[in-house]
Formats: sequence, C-alpha cells, structure tokens
Amino acid sequence: MTTTTTRVSAPVQWARALLALVALSHLVVPIVMFAAQSTLRDEIAAQHPDFGPAEVTKSADIAVTSGAVFHGVLLVLCLLLAVKLAGGRPWTRRLTTVSQLLSAVFSVVSWSSSTMFHAVIPVVGALQIAAVVLLWAPPAARRFFTR
Repeated sequence: MTTTTTRVSAPVQWARALLALVALSHLVVPIVMFAAQSTLRDEIAAQHPDFGPAEVTKSADIAVTSGAVFHGVLLVLCLLLAVKLAGGRPWTRRLTTVSQLLSAVFSVVSWSSSTMFHAVIPVVGALQIAAVVLLWAPPAARRFFTR
C-alpha cells in the first residue's frame, strides 16, 4: 500500500493561519461582552430611552447570550475549516468562502448596533476577506483544490 502526501500550498497555509486568528476573535468577543456588560447596558439605554432598567438589563443579557452562541458557533467553524482546508477538498474552500463572507456581512450589524467593537470589526473583516482571496486567487491555491 502506497500513500502519497501533498504539501499544502503556501496560500492555503496563510489562509489557515488567518482563520485561526479569526477564530481567536470569536473567542474574545463574548468574553469582552460579558466583562463590559455595564457599557453594553449604557449603549442600550442610550439607543432606547423608553426602556426601563429591567428592559435594559434583559436586552444586555440577550445580547451577551446570543453573542456567545453566535461567536461560539463561528469559533468552532473557523477552527474546523482551518484544519479541514489542509485536505484540499473543494467543499472546504467553498464553505470557508461562504462562512467568512457572510460573517463579514453580519459584522455590519454589529457595527451599527454597538460601538464596542468598532476598532476590531474592520481588522477581522480584512482577515476574513484576505483568507478568501488566498483560497481563490493564487494559482497554487487553485491547483491545490483541483488535484
């Protein structure tokens, strides 16, 4: 029995590294949201002056919980894709493309709803787009997924 190993192309390796950084951001965001709940409550109160204290607290709790679930799913997905991309299967490249572009689009919602992550969202978005470009543009990456 003979096995062949194909070296993962450099652009794909870079894309995998970028996905790992994006995964790290998905780990950090819910932690920061939990730690900065008072800031989040202040933002909600400012955006919704008609909310009473109980509604503001409940809204902040919902934001933290939904953020933890959303970013937790994306954390797992990014890590899974970072590992699976090394196999060179076309579905991993397509799923990475769709998930990272959708995630970048969803970041616009985060941008518009809270100022908490204004400094981070463009950086993570750039990493996501760069990962997608690395999987499709370089000839070495295209060859890697067509073998």
